Amino acid sequence: MDTKFSILPGRILLDTCILDALYEEGEYVFEGYYSQSPNDEGPDEDLRALRTIFKVNERAQFQFLVSPLTVAEVANIQDFSERERRLRWVLDVLDHWLIMLDEIEDRIKHGGTVRHRFKLSPELQEIEENLMEVNDFRRDPFDRLLLLQYKMANCDAFLTIDKDTIWRHRETLTRLKITVLRPSEFWNLLQPWAALWV
Repeated sequence: MDTKFSILPGRILLDTCILDALYEEGEYVFEGYYSQSPNDEGPDEDLRALRTIFKVNERAQFQFLVSPLTVAEVANIQDFSERERRLRWVLDVLDHWLIMLDEIEDRIKHGGTVRHRFKLSPELQEIEENLMEVNDFRRDPFDRLLLLQYKMANCDAFLTIDKDTIWRHRETLTRLKITVLRPSEFWNLLQPWAALWV
């Protein structure tokens, strides 16, 4: 197999902000309809990239994962009606991908029971210790746990549009074998091969 093709991530953990973008801009990402106000410059490069990634994924079937931590974060939204709408949507997304993973015999299953899978192995304990050396991850247990879930789920990439938190530490995370990408960066990797699935 071409080594350049083999670097394409197959299993991608979605940051909560990606789910927010899919929820808020779903008409554009999935249907191509963008409601533009007079001073609006249109979709930014990451939103455009999400549209093309999900268009290709109609055939490519990358494994996009949602962390249970994201469900918990959405459940903490203060406004009841907004929380109910978003939570229902996130659970539908989670259910869809769980069904897909069941159909393709997901790699995580080899870890055994849920309790066994979520117990920190010595390797994960070491990763957590390294993450604790970064002030942002020491202060924010959610991001730290999200990155540990990335490792637990044997992911190939973490997709985010939030440049102020996890993405800004991508060099440190690369040393821990955690690949952090913005949608535009993922699209740059995927674009040369996209015709294979169109």
